[in-house]
Amino acid sequence: MDLNADLGEGKANDGALLKHVSSCNIACGGHAGNRSSILKIIQLAQKNNVKIGAHPSYPDIKNFGRKSLDISIPVLIRSIESQLVQFEECINEAQAKWQHIKFHGALYNDLKFDKTKAKAMVDLIQKNYPGITIFVPPNSIIQSVAKSKIPIKVEGFADRAYNNDLSLVSRQKPNAVLTSSEEVVNQVLKMIVNQVVKVSHSKTIPISIDTICIHGDTPKALEILEILVEELKNHKIKIH
Repeated sequence: MDLNADLGEGKANDGALLKHVSSCNIACGGHAGNRSSILKIIQLAQKNNVKIGAHPSYPDIKNFGRKSLDISIPVLIRSIESQLVQFEECINEAQAKWQHIKFHGALYNDLKFDKTKAKAMVDLIQKNYPGITIFVPPNSIIQSVAKSKIPIKVEGFADRAYNNDLSLVSRQKPNAVLTSSEEVVNQVLKMIVNQVVKVSHSKTIPISIDTICIHGDTPKALEILEILVEELKNHKIKIH
């Protein structure tokens, strides 16, 4: 199983998290990050043999990219293009390779339901970055749009609660973020071993995933990740 983390978002634990994951998603200026932080995380990822990805967002540093923006498709495309150009310049400077793109926050969530935005993002990647994989939510519009055009990995979240339609519970609601290692381990094992995830009222529904994310800004993220990795090893689940 691929285990990924969102990094380059201003937290001090990036280097430590990189010792335990197999992929990383690097903020590239939309919600956080700049040329210096992008290059730093790329170089740390190289040292740890971690697969590298871009983590573009709505252009919204004020709200950390976690508020849906009502912007036109051309404006959105220009913003994502700008973020990815900066990211690729850093990749080239570090003489690194990158594997994937994972959209951040509200944009990631919007691409689950918005066909117009999903098509625009898929067309952009297909045109400018052929061969690059995108991480997509399960049962999403962007998954359907991208499936026959570009490589995809379906993503599950270790530290987020799910709604009945496999969208993420809003961060404005209580218990949207799983903050105990026990909760995270239980959720991840259910997703990998049983291919189900708990939603409302302890109900479980099917989910099939290729990669699992833990957020670098989740409280005690490093401690939780270390425990999770150990439990995966105990269950003979290889991280790669």
